[in-house]
Amino acid sequence: MLKKLSGNILIYGGTNAIKSLAPFLMLPILTTYLTISDYGLLSLVEVSILFLAPFITLNINSAINIEYFKSSKTNLKDYISNALILSFLAMCIIFILLIFSKGTISQSLHLPFDLILWLPIFAFLRVISSIVLGLYQVSDQPKKFAIFTIFQTLIDLLLSYVLVVFYTHGYIGRLEGIYGTLFISSIVGIYILYKLGYLSNVIHFKYSKNILTYGVPLIPHVLGGVILAMSDRYFLSYFFGNEEVGYYSVAYQISGLMLLVSVAANQAWTPMLFRFLQNFKENEFTIYRYSIYLSISFLFSGICIYFVSDFIFYLLVDEKFFQAKAYFPYLLIGFIFQSFYLIFTNYLFYEGKTVLLAKLTFFSAIINLILNYILILQYGAIGVAYATAITYIIHFLTVSYIVTFMIRKKMVIKI
Repeated sequence: MLKKLSGNILIYGGTNAIKSLAPFLMLPILTTYLTISDYGLLSLVEVSILFLAPFITLNINSAINIEYFKSSKTNLKDYISNALILSFLAMCIIFILLIFSKGTISQSLHLPFDLILWLPIFAFLRVISSIVLGLYQVSDQPKKFAIFTIFQTLIDLLLSYVLVVFYTHGYIGRLEGIYGTLFISSIVGIYILYKLGYLSNVIHFKYSKNILTYGVPLIPHVLGGVILAMSDRYFLSYFFGNEEVGYYSVAYQISGLMLLVSVAANQAWTPMLFRFLQNFKENEFTIYRYSIYLSISFLFSGICIYFVSDFIFYLLVDEKFFQAKAYFPYLLIGFIFQSFYLIFTNYLFYEGKTVLLAKLTFFSAIINLILNYILILQYGAIGVAYATAITYIIHFLTVSYIVTFMIRKKMVIKI
């Protein structure tokens, strides 16, 4: 069992590492062939898609993953088909709403008028891929998970490179690469679901209430996370234009190397932690010791990234984007504390405190919006980087305090 678990961790960790490295492999190409303003515009489009995604995906992949263990294959087939229809209807509703508001959105966010109506379609293209990957994961098929993910990553890189470099489509070429890949993956995904017997040819709405009951309450949590991570681009675009968004987005991506390290470590640590928590009293010191080790390793990694940052910028970024270095240290500090947060948040997931986690995330998102507005007026564009760092610090301190309180309370009850 331990050998199998270790092998699965290695496959999932390696696959996610390859997927996460793809944007960094594209960074030298994009910063060379895109203008600073176009790079900022690309970032804004992607942020807008992420903002719409929770309302369209409705977290149905998580609902399906849970239903996999509760239902027969026949019922699961109807459940998945129902979920896909609900997601499609949600996309249509948002599409109609954007028809009436695209003028206002275009003016306030500096997004191209014609591109706005594509945003819900792009968001919907994520749905089928996430369902297929989720089913591979819950059915314990890590090799198929890896093949499907790497297939997506390679097509994405190839399409984006050809469209940006050879056909010089600019930021549109990158969007065509990403969402052309998701379109191809969706076609392949539908075929996979059909071959596995997970698509029904009869429309059933009897599972709609269950799907919505599970997915809708999670929207504030997902939305809060998106706001927390992405609202800074909107503020920069509104006050300073898309060129400043371009600088900031490059710095954000380079400092995001910190999260590549911490997320990979957390993926390996989480299953171990959950096993330890099954017998907390005996494993209390072990959990504490490993948490300290992880915290030290995250801090050390952050310091190393800081000291080699000039080399990373020189290696991955065209020199016209070097002004992004001004944002880098503050964003890196924020991501170091976000890495610390990952250590504590696992306990809330284990205890099933997802509602509490949603409230904390949304609370931090509100703080981030307020800080962005105040600090950008007081310090200019760099204020959004200050706001990001301060918010992640507050988020970590809040969650760590609550988790520590819960653990101490649990220890007292057991004594």
